[in-house]
Amino acid sequence: MAEPSSKDPAAAWQDLVVQWEKNINALANRTMGSDEFSKSINRAMSLSAGMQSSLGEVMGRYLASLNLPSRAEMTSIGGRLQAIEERLDRIHALLQRLAGVAEPGAAPASPRPPRTKRPPGRGEKA
Repeated sequence: MAEPSSKDPAAAWQDLVVQWEKNINALANRTMGSDEFSKSINRAMSLSAGMQSSLGEVMGRYLASLNLPSRAEMTSIGGRLQAIEERLDRIHALLQRLAGVAEPGAAPASPRPPRTKRPPGRGEKA
């Protein structure tokens, strides 16, 4: 009969994985530290940026041909709309101060009479 190994199989597997990780890490560090890798990554990023710019231009022309606004135009419209809303809020606050209302959302100067008449129900006649 064969004698059982004194070494744990899980520990052997763990050692193997640790060695593999060290070797892969060393290879990656050598590769990423080289000038060739830096140049190729730089070319890839430049190509990606150029393609993205071209795609943006093509999409802008396509949207213009469909008579739809581009992203830049929608952003501009949103900014203008926000400026208009801010002006309206300032005008509203100024009008409330001039009317004598202390706080925005406070009760109006002349209270409305209570509503006593109720609308007729389903089976009732008016």
